[in-house]
Amino acid sequence: MMVAVALLAMALAAAAGDRPHLAVVAAVLCAVVAITGLVVFESTVRRDHSDHHTTPRLLSDSWQRAPRLRRRG
Repeated sequence: MMVAVALLAMALAAAAGDRPHLAVVAAVLCAVVAITGLVVFESTVRRDHSDHHTTPRLLSDSWQRAPRLRRRG
């Protein structure tokens, strides 16, 4: 998401500097990066819920099982 924020700043600066083509390219890249980041996060949450993890863990291999009463089936 930090890359998306940097691309947004680049798009705004290009628009202010009268470079419309660069502004459009930066804005499209910003949208693509932001959507990709959200999709990765949401797919991690969905997988962790299906595996009954207690909280989403994108970069961790260790996890704890949810208590039996909270499991989704």
